[in-house]
Amino acid sequence: MTLVVLLLVGAGVSYWAFRGTPDFYHRPQLTDQERADAFSQATQKIIRTREWAQDLWTSEQRATVRGQPTTAPTQPSRSYTVSFSEREVNAYLEQISIRYRWDEKYAKYVKDPTVVLRDGRIILAGTVPDIGAVASFHFAPSIDEQGQFRLTLARVLAGRLPMPDVVWSSQRERVERAIRSRLPEWQQKAQIAPNGVANADAIAADAGKLVLEMLHDRPREPVLFLPFEEKAAVPVRLTEVKVADGELAFTVVPVTPAERAALLERVREPEAQASAQ
Repeated sequence: MTLVVLLLVGAGVSYWAFRGTPDFYHRPQLTDQERADAFSQATQKIIRTREWAQDLWTSEQRATVRGQPTTAPTQPSRSYTVSFSEREVNAYLEQISIRYRWDEKYAKYVKDPTVVLRDGRIILAGTVPDIGAVASFHFAPSIDEQGQFRLTLARVLAGRLPMPDVVWSSQRERVERAIRSRLPEWQQKAQIAPNGVANADAIAADAGKLVLEMLHDRPREPVLFLPFEEKAAVPVRLTEVKVADGELAFTVVPVTPAERAALLERVREPEAQASAQ
């Protein structure tokens, strides 16, 4: 009888943990004005970072033509650090999702998605109707000793419990199949103009490769695309990334024309077929 009671209690605790809401999962109740202000602040930071990269590239080009050293006092700093609050990240992603109607595509898979920033972790969380619980994906971003970028998927939770592998593996395979089916088309249409502006297909192809590399725990070239205008972006090189409670900060340096050409080649490079699990 005691054993039965213990089993029932254990099952109840497990069910509570599975269906329970993790402490980190929260969606701040913002007014429309607060949400608009957060989106504006994030947008302005992205614009300033993009303008810094363009100013530096222009300054270096002029110095090269005039035979001046590239360390002239008027030259912008070679690196640039920018930080975003958790509120700014979520407001920006929410508005971009609505603008490009991404929310209509993921609505049947996840409800109330949010980004949570914790010490060393970027957490993507949301309610998944298929499992009837809050699913969360905990990423650990880093730059390794070789200067490569890693976005390690540290853990996957359903509620407060580790997500069963049989559930997560099926979702992972679905995501990978979807990306691999679209990737060749994106790669074929990918372009980076002489002024450094990448089109939407180049951005999508790079993002698709990032997800595949993350799923297979592979490092990648530390390149980040900064939004330039609608469906366009400019690449910069990521040299440092830090995640603290409620804040994401990263440091970037500009990408030279030669590096952009090499980047486009890597984006267009066919992806190896997934090995059997």
